[in-house]
Amino acid sequence: MEFPQAGANCNVKECNLLDFLPVKCTHCNLIFCKDHAVTSSHDCKEFNDNLVSEKKMSVSYKCSSDGCKNSDTVEMNCVVCRNHFCLQHRHHGCFDAPPNLSKREKQRATKERFKQAKAETDKAVWLNVQDMLRNAKNRALANKIKLMKIKGSAVGDNQIPIKDRIFFLVAPPLQQKEKSCARGFFVNRLWTIGKSIDTFSKRLKVINKNDEPDAPKLRLFSFDGNIITEDMTSTMQSLLDSGILVDGDSLILEYVNEEIIDNNSYNDLFDEVKCSKYVFI
Repeated sequence: MEFPQAGANCNVKECNLLDFLPVKCTHCNLIFCKDHAVTSSHDCKEFNDNLVSEKKMSVSYKCSSDGCKNSDTVEMNCVVCRNHFCLQHRHHGCFDAPPNLSKREKQRATKERFKQAKAETDKAVWLNVQDMLRNAKNRALANKIKLMKIKGSAVGDNQIPIKDRIFFLVAPPLQQKEKSCARGFFVNRLWTIGKSIDTFSKRLKVINKNDEPDAPKLRLFSFDGNIITEDMTSTMQSLLDSGILVDGDSLILEYVNEEIIDNNSYNDLFDEVKCSKYVFI
């Protein structure tokens, strides 16, 4: 018995096998036997994976050096900055050795940075203290902070017992239009104010002619321009006890002439503008 309509011949010429269960290729729609049904077995022309693209992609890497127009097909990244450089600019500075500073220069640079930072911090602290001193509620705390700062840098006679030392910020007399910056000192609480003035003037390198009759005299004033006392025999302790002085006070060392002394007109010596030129930070 014959079955003329059953099966189909494989489309591979070398095969042409009559297969009763033929397979249709989903790409080229041709009929194949089971052995040639796979696309690779019959060199399917419609299957994309079998098509080789002749188009080549062109990749270009531009040199990162300023002004360089060179490009390369191979990327050559610097291991430090991770940028691509051409062969001409492969030595672009990333591996240059830093300046060889000596140990002493490094220490000096570190000290300078610390000194600058400390100066800025101290200035901010002193400005805050000055504001607190103007407020009666905060005056006690401000004086404690101020005294601690003065003790850190004050100079004086090291033979003075620690228990007898009292500390002050003393600004020298104004010279022409320049500002007068105060420095920290300590004196003996048992000294007279006259001896303390002699000590301040010597350490500030201020000319002192208090012993000469007709010469201007050096006197101590508070930082707002009020004279401490005209009695040069008063002891520092007595001024502390009376509340005229406080340990850690800001004082002004200034010249006065005989006319001011005779008329007791010390209030005419200072004004707000002049007092602002004495720097206590």
